[in-house]
Amino acid sequence: MNLSRTLAHRRSFLTVSGAIALLIALPGCGGSTQKREYTVPDSLCGTSVDAQALSAFLPSGKRLMTKATTTAQGFKCGVTVDGKLVVTTSQEWWNAMSVREFARGMTLDDPDHDTDDGVYAYSGHQAFGKADSCHSAKHKGQVLFTAIQATGSDHRDAGAMKRLITRYTQASTKTRCG
Repeated sequence: MNLSRTLAHRRSFLTVSGAIALLIALPGCGGSTQKREYTVPDSLCGTSVDAQALSAFLPSGKRLMTKATTTAQGFKCGVTVDGKLVVTTSQEWWNAMSVREFARGMTLDDPDHDTDDGVYAYSGHQAFGKADSCHSAKHKGQVLFTAIQATGSDHRDAGAMKRLITRYTQASTKTRCG
């Protein structure tokens, strides 16, 4: 009887000891816990964005870089974290069309949501805007469209995308429309 009680206590001790050892070892299995070592910007290539909404789509890493590119239709900005392209923004002049038609030209994925006024279309990882009131002597008869695509991010959040495209389109309008 004493022998079985002693064995039961040893098993309990070994089980608890093993569990503690496992909990201590687990954090080391995946390497060190990754963190964001860069500051989340409140503008991308000179255009204001909602930094809090953008933050959700940016991964941990050491270095964030942006690169502006001029295109035949306008302007693009690529956002990389440690060399991986995570987010792309666009400001492009096109002939009048709906924001949905513009989105179809930019992606194979149809956005899940639209605003009632038809100015924005968005999903969990990309969003598109139309600046109808934007006029430019350089782009007569054309409309400014905007896009934010977080195709390099694992995060999905339609509400954050809506906030991002709204702020980005408003800032683009101030910068590009004269």
